[in-house]
Amino acid sequence: MTSSLWHSIYIHRSALPPPPHPQEQSGLLNQATQAANNLATQATTLVNQAANSDTTANVTSQAKTLGSQAVGAAGTLAGQAHAQAHALAPGIVPAPTEGVDLSHDLKPDSEADKEKLAKALEKKADASELKNKGILKGNPGDSLAGKKDELQKAMQKDVLDNGIAQRPHPEELVSKGILSPDEAPKTN
Repeated sequence: MTSSLWHSIYIHRSALPPPPHPQEQSGLLNQATQAANNLATQATTLVNQAANSDTTANVTSQAKTLGSQAVGAAGTLAGQAHAQAHALAPGIVPAPTEGVDLSHDLKPDSEADKEKLAKALEKKADASELKNKGILKGNPGDSLAGKKDELQKAMQKDVLDNGIAQRPHPEELVSKGILSPDEAPKTN
């Protein structure tokens, strides 16, 4: 790609008109120099972008390959660990089934699993329902809703603690006749 790019720059350069009158030449020379510099900068940028896109494609394909190998290895290791745990404590750890449990997998392979996932997603509650149940705090997209809720609870706790701290002592309640002496808690 680099040689074809330089070839196209050479063709554009050779297609320039003949030199102008000497007085006009300095202004036009500056313009031509600037245009050549711009073309060279654009060519360099394009070459770098092409190299980066090739590198990105290679890295992406290698990452996909490594990812699939890692998933396979993790599944094998998880199965082996489960089998060893069952061998050590058969009464506590159930016997391993065929392979690793992929019920949590959000990218199923079989059609039955895809349909099962689609049904589960259809049953998913919307934001207003989750808010009514107290699961979702605030409006969807409000990243500070949980913190606001925690702050409100802390403020309510402070008000309650302040009220408890300012309540009258049992002796004062007995002296005012609100509590009888035998109902008052014993103080040490």
